[in-house]
Amino acid sequence: MSGAVYAQSTAVGSVYGQVATGAGTQIVIENAAVGFKRTVTVGEGGRFQANNLAPGHYQIQLVKDGKVVSTAELDVLAGQGAEAVFAGAGNATQTVQVVGKLRGIDTSNTVNASVFTAKQLDAIPVASKDVNGIVALAANTTKADARYSGGISIGGGAPSENSYYINGFPVTNALTQLGSMELPFGAIQQAQVQTGGFGAEFGRSVGGVVNIITKSGTNEWHGGVDVTIEPNSLRSNPKNIYYPKNGAATDGTEYFYRKDNYRQETSYGAYVGGPLVEDKLFMFVAADVTKLNTKAVNSTPGSSAVSTTGWLESQNTNTRYLGKFDWYLTSDHHLEATLIGDNYKTTDDYFGYDYAAHKKTNYVFSQYSKNLSDYTTGVGGDAQVLKYSGQITSDFLLTALYGQSSSPHKQGYSFQPTDPETFIPTDADRNPNLTYPTNPANPLPGGTTGIGNDAKETTKSFRFDLEYQLGDHLIRAGLDENRLKSKNAGDSYDNVGGSYWRYYHTTNGNYSGAGPSTRISLIDAGAVPVNGTYYYARQRHFDTVTNADSNQSAQYIEDRWQVTKEVLLTAGVRRESFENKNGDGDTFLKMDGFFSPRLSASWDVLGNSSLKVYGSAGRYSLQIPTHVAVRGASRSLFVDQYFAYTGVDPVTGAPTGLTALNSEPYSSNNEYGQAKNPKTVAAQDMKPTYQDELTLGVEGALTQGLVGGAKVTYRKLKQTIDDFCDYRPFYAYADANGIDTSNYGGFGCATFNPGSDNTFLVDYAGDGTLTKVKLKAADIGVPKPKRTYFALDLFLEHPFSDGWYGKINYTYSKNKGNTEGQTKSDNAQTDVAVTSTWDFKELMEGSYGYLPNDRTHQIKGYGYYQLTPEWGFGTTMVLESGRPKNCFGDYGGTGTDIGGGGYGAVFFYCDGVATPRGSQGRLPWSTALDLNAVYKPDYVKGLALRVDVFNVFNRQTARVIDEAHDSSATYGAGVVNPAYGRVISYSDPRKFRLTAQYDF
Repeated sequence: MSGAVYAQSTAVGSVYGQVATGAGTQIVIENAAVGFKRTVTVGEGGRFQANNLAPGHYQIQLVKDGKVVSTAELDVLAGQGAEAVFAGAGNATQTVQVVGKLRGIDTSNTVNASVFTAKQLDAIPVASKDVNGIVALAANTTKADARYSGGISIGGGAPSENSYYINGFPVTNALTQLGSMELPFGAIQQAQVQTGGFGAEFGRSVGGVVNIITKSGTNEWHGGVDVTIEPNSLRSNPKNIYYPKNGAATDGTEYFYRKDNYRQETSYGAYVGGPLVEDKLFMFVAADVTKLNTKAVNSTPGSSAVSTTGWLESQNTNTRYLGKFDWYLTSDHHLEATLIGDNYKTTDDYFGYDYAAHKKTNYVFSQYSKNLSDYTTGVGGDAQVLKYSGQITSDFLLTALYGQSSSPHKQGYSFQPTDPETFIPTDADRNPNLTYPTNPANPLPGGTTGIGNDAKETTKSFRFDLEYQLGDHLIRAGLDENRLKSKNAGDSYDNVGGSYWRYYHTTNGNYSGAGPSTRISLIDAGAVPVNGTYYYARQRHFDTVTNADSNQSAQYIEDRWQVTKEVLLTAGVRRESFENKNGDGDTFLKMDGFFSPRLSASWDVLGNSSLKVYGSAGRYSLQIPTHVAVRGASRSLFVDQYFAYTGVDPVTGAPTGLTALNSEPYSSNNEYGQAKNPKTVAAQDMKPTYQDELTLGVEGALTQGLVGGAKVTYRKLKQTIDDFCDYRPFYAYADANGIDTSNYGGFGCATFNPGSDNTFLVDYAGDGTLTKVKLKAADIGVPKPKRTYFALDLFLEHPFSDGWYGKINYTYSKNKGNTEGQTKSDNAQTDVAVTSTWDFKELMEGSYGYLPNDRTHQIKGYGYYQLTPEWGFGTTMVLESGRPKNCFGDYGGTGTDIGGGGYGAVFFYCDGVATPRGSQGRLPWSTALDLNAVYKPDYVKGLALRVDVFNVFNRQTARVIDEAHDSSATYGAGVVNPAYGRVISYSDPRKFRLTAQYDF
């Protein structure tokens, strides 16, 4: 039995099969839960198919001469084909009824994907009840660096390189592309994690596609309520964090005391669904509220902030809702509306902390946040989506979708922050002859930024798809348009004190700040050393608040050709364009018509859906987020000035008696608040970020109850987009071409294609006259972007039967290169697609090696067992080898650090010795076993009592460490960062989740 051509949309599924031919033979497909019924004509050779079927349970009837001669029942999943098999399918007489057949191999699908159904998600323990909690269970996925507020690495990609959809509407974070909007966990009907091989219908991803299908109402009214608690009393203590042994006075002492940390989470949920008009109009509404209360040490013992923000108590509230309304105009015409809400509010109360007594002290201030990255537990919003699906004829299908979303951000304090921020990293940075106030007027930690007023993101999306069956060819085509707007994006010191002072110390009396302006040394500034140590301060001004827009469009066409009964060939091409606009509404980056070909094939080897060989080859591209305009194309201010000082203000904590080391504030990226010409902030005629991918796999039914398979994936990044900040090639070009630079304002940064020839427009004259500057790759000096991902996946799956379901995956992979992609987990830089990676060539020395998301070995498993109708048990398991380790320091090569030390410890050198990427070994393996038990007593129908235990053996392993080794500007000349190698984050300690649920 061969698979037939079917629609590969992630929002719907299909049914296919083959029966004996004959006049008067028809297939009737019925979903009684919603009154849906469709009749399909059996085609030449006995093949039949029905596309555009909503996920659900269906009865399939074989009808001959008006009589039902055989019946099959099956579940349709989104993005997959379900084969209907009738007993005696090859005979003229078909009279045996087959109900509940185990799912065979889906020979019509070549996508590499993990699919999680509502039943599975309800039965297994999921550590975090959100989308990324599900994605983390899929093969080829790695949790993002803990310092990022969202996202996950899929298939070796950066956390920002994925696409997220709910019911076909894009819900990816518009500002940074890190993470997505969420919905009530119990409202998920199906979660599909595509890690490769997706067709021309999908794009805007060089990582993966995460598609969520929500539950819908049926002809029966159902509802339920639940309450869940993760009590602090049943949670194991997190490990303390200690200074490593680096030859410093702090060796082995406490960095963070965490054993008294408190974490308790409680959630309340409810849902109801049913018919508003039987067989026609249905509703499903769900909502939940999650309250997370935490209390934790928030500062290191030697930090000046320990007396103001040393202890943090947070009250987090996440409110989620879903409203789903389905109107079946007829069985062939379906209108659906989806309403999504996901909003976060946090109150952070800051106290001082006494490390000697291990207890909090005085209350200092509070901060209030809504949907704010790094402060709230997520960045959500609200969305409204309308979709139409129509089977115009038996061969022609049309779908159209329009939706919009908004994510507002708010921030406030219990005081008015008008005085400057101050920061003393360690006691060593305090001049012992001066007095620094314990509680400065502005208690915010030094470097804290504030958001702009009324900041928010909005997305408007339209999508139109059609498909036409032409013999053995299913022709699919479509287009989509996304309009993304960020209002008052970016950060500033303006609303939180105006500027930020940081104190330093050094034994080098000749230190003279940074920048090209007139500079004097600490000695010449009159600084008086204390026991051979000089003390100085840096004042920083920072403001990047601006508007930003991104317009994205795509068109595709695809032909799914059933070459023979056993062979399916799919060929398609996708054309993508995008443009990004700055705060003045001017286009600064535009990509027109980038073509991505896709090809895949599936071979039903034995012709009975028991063994499939499949493969794909494709090109995938990615846009840049709106956040790129924040610093890269709009006005921005980021300047530093260094001072010797003789006193400290007793109220504000700011230095007094100042003597400037650099006569003018200096910006290493030429960010002085000036307007940026949109033609000069990006190279001309660039290519988007894109990669090529090859996959090859085999999947087979090993026994009646066991499926297995193997798959190989190879991905190669071909190009990326980031910013370049090296002024030297532009001055060299001017010198070589006799161009006067006396009025040139200097080169700041510009978006470009690393490792390629680039053409820039430069205002050498300083009057708006632009000169076309063509630089060869060798002139720019940075290498070509390199990132490869090779993975071998093996899996075994036992479809649900005999009371149990189970699946286990093993992945061997290598993720190597000189760039992670749009993000930089080395130091968790949040400037997506404008990282410091490519700023100048010296930063790339030694950059090739194993990347932060590389995990050589991964074993993931999940399953459940229904012991009796009353008792059920579930488990998940994740084992993975450790992250590669690095050592970053000051530049030690033969070139020049044009940042003057301002970049800090970001070079692949330690103590002046080259330390290539990934050369410092690996972190330990991470292992976690989760278990649950569910009791559904017969004497109270609908009641379920459940306990989940996560990280049963309490294995807390290091997942991220501090890799900054030395920086003269930060730690002093020849001084090793005392925190080098210290743990930034461990895996979560053991916790219990208790749930009571009642369904009716």
